[in-house]
Amino acid sequence: MFNYIVWIIKKFYYRFTGFETYDGTYAYRKYLFDELCEIYGLEFFKNKRILEIGPKDGEDTFRLQSLNPSEIVMFDLPDKTSENNKWINKLEVNNKLIIENFLYLDKDKYNDLGNFDLIYFTGVLYHNPEQLKFLKKLYDKLNSEGVLVLESATTRNIFLKRRNVVEVFFPETYRGTTTITHLPSKKAIISWLKMVGFQNIFISKSYNVEDYNVKDSRFASISQKLNSDNPSVYYEKQIEDSDYYIGGST
Repeated sequence: MFNYIVWIIKKFYYRFTGFETYDGTYAYRKYLFDELCEIYGLEFFKNKRILEIGPKDGEDTFRLQSLNPSEIVMFDLPDKTSENNKWINKLEVNNKLIIENFLYLDKDKYNDLGNFDLIYFTGVLYHNPEQLKFLKKLYDKLNSEGVLVLESATTRNIFLKRRNVVEVFFPETYRGTTTITHLPSKKAIISWLKMVGFQNIFISKSYNVEDYNVKDSRFASISQKLNSDNPSVYYEKQIEDSDYYIGGST
């Protein structure tokens, strides 16, 4: 309730002061991209490969194009094709749209993708039950010093928000959706990022400007893969040099 009141006050303040608000879908998406550019600059991803999971309306895709990458590879599901077709031909960068579920790619297709320097993964994680596995697959697709931009809905339960947990909705899914059975807390997502290997994790403040009302029910981060990363493994106390990487099962 407090965040909603702050959001209303901000809206009135912006209107009174003439602050130019974002004219598009979900302002936090713009501010998240701005944070990425502030941290790494506009040249860091120039002539490098970008992977985007779930481009949806293409707004983020055109932002990614402004980084002048060598290629943008996109994954989306068949039910998003009509939406994708509205904008895909307007891209001016070398690109490839693959209509498949990235998480369920067979081994050969996954390997053939190669690696990337930036992976954009917004509004997708919470639509999948195998969330840790998804993050591991993305981590493994990053080059050294590659960056993962993640954004996700989180649990709305006031008793769970501050705990390191995942709220499960089954057999009745969240609000009757066909895709949301697991809503993690923010701490759970951070734990998963660390489990798959990330040490350099920046917690986004992209909701604070125009979307303060959802800052407690969504999470965004920008994480960089480093040579010094140490992905977690199972049975590390029982098995010397265990290679049972958490989230890495086939």
